[in-house]
Formats: sequence, structure tokens, C-alpha cells
Amino acid sequence: MLDRIYFLLILFAFTCINPVFSSGGQDLASEDPEAFITVIDSRGEKIVLPDYPETVVSLGPNITETIYALQKGDLLVGRSDYCDYPEQVLSIQTVGSLQEPNLEAIVDLNPDLVLASTHVSIDSLQALSGFGIPVAMLYGQEDFSGLYTVISGCGTLLGAEDEAEKLLTDIELRKNKILAALAERSGRPSVYYALGFGDSGDWTAGSGTFIDSMIGLAGGDNIVTQEGWSYSKEMLVEKDPQLIILGSGQRDAFLSLPLYKDLSASVGGKVYEIDENLLVRQGPRLIDGLETLFAIFEESFEGSLEQE
Repeated sequence: MLDRIYFLLILFAFTCINPVFSSGGQDLASEDPEAFITVIDSRGEKIVLPDYPETVVSLGPNITETIYALQKGDLLVGRSDYCDYPEQVLSIQTVGSLQEPNLEAIVDLNPDLVLASTHVSIDSLQALSGFGIPVAMLYGQEDFSGLYTVISGCGTLLGAEDEAEKLLTDIELRKNKILAALAERSGRPSVYYALGFGDSGDWTAGSGTFIDSMIGLAGGDNIVTQEGWSYSKEMLVEKDPQLIILGSGQRDAFLSLPLYKDLSASVGGKVYEIDENLLVRQGPRLIDGLETLFAIFEESFEGSLEQE
């Protein structure tokens, strides 16, 4: 469990804020006669491409999922070890970890473009640029709206603007449906997101984290009002949340342990599992995560909350 917690904490910790992404497209081509695409990525770096890329290496699971959602999966020639969705990406060559990718492997692939998320070290990005490989970093705000930056950025760089617009329109419609339903509700269920528990310590998504924003957007009230990731058992017992959210495959272990099994949510059958990738990857499946959380909270709206 410690390895899982460590990886998830890295994903949370490296989610950045205040992104900058703008596209000049053909309008900025006059700055460079050889340029077909000129963009400013989320680092503020100017990326110039002579044409839409035919080969791409993805250094971010959310980037990979976005590429496939834009129907550009055939461009991928390399991926990080953690890029595991959709299933067909598993046949693509891996190029190492998120934090320290195998630069030699990437150079050997000679891609037209490398797309990276915030987890990749700046040293690695600079090294790839030194080999003459264009590198664009895409990330968004530390909330749901950040996915718009990622999707629109990928669409611009890969020549899939129309697909990106359609995808974003669908996501916005689904999000607005949730917001409309919440507008007709009163009260919010108290929620605890258990990132880790037991001998490994109690870890959660504190105030201001990405998960915290997702819980709030879906209609829940995170019991953790402090910042950070650690949480005490004493506070968990004192707050005694109505709902507890766990990662996939964690429920049985959680309910088997003293203290946790005696919480009101545990006794009342209100401990739920969710695929954590739906909540930590800032890509097209983030709306699935939001809908999953809303469905869990909606059950409480229909049940205990209305009786209070």
C-alpha cells in the first residue's frame, strides 16, 4: 500500500496551478517563416512545429488518454510506464517513469513531438529539447476546469481542434447536468476520502487539493478542512463522516480493521470504492469521476439527508 500512496501523493503534489496555454496557429507563422504551428505551452515556452506531428511520445497518463479520446492514438510511438488506458496503449513501447523518463529510448524513437505533464522533471524536458525534439508541457488549474487546457492544447498541437471542441462540449454538458441537479438539492453529505489507512498511516485529500475540489463540485462536503495529506484517527472518529470513499479494491481491507469498521459510514454501508484514475488524471475521464462521485452522493440525498 505504501507504494500506491507514494505514487498518488506525487500525482496530487505535482498538479500545478495558473497555467498558460495559447495558440498562434497560422496567425503567428509570420514570426518564423518555417513554422506551421506556434504555441505557448503551460510553462510559457514557445513551441514551433513545421507541421502536425506524425509520431508522438506521451509522458503523462492523462495526456495519453486525451490523445486517444481525440482519435489520434495512431500517432503514439512511446508512452510512460504509467500510461495504461485505454487498453490498446499497452502495446506501445514504454520509455520509463513519469519523473525520470529514459531519454535514450525517447531519442531512439525520434518523435516529432513529446507531450508531457507536470510530473516530468525540467531537466529531462531540457535534455530532450537539447536533442532537437520539440517538447510541450500541458497542465491546467488544480480543479476540474484544468482539463480544458489539456484537451484544447492537445487538439491544437495534434491537428484535432474539431475533435477537442466536440469532446469539451460533451464534458461541459455532462457537468452542467450535475450542477443543475445539485441546484435542486439542499444539504451536502459529509465525506472522507481515504487515500491511505492502517499501518501505513491515515492519508487523505486535504483542503485545496484536486480531490477536495472534485468532492465539492460533485455535491459533497469534505470533512478535512486542513491543508495537507495526513489525518489523525482521532479527528476521523470525531468527524465521523456520512460517506467514505476508497480506491478500487480497498473496501474489504478498510472494513476489516478496528476503529474504521465502527465508523457510522462503515456500519451503515456507506463505504464506496472508485477508480482513483478517474479523479487524479486531468483528462477526458475526469467527467466520469465527477459523475461517479455525484451518483454516490445522490444516494445520500435520496436517503438519509432528506430525513435530517
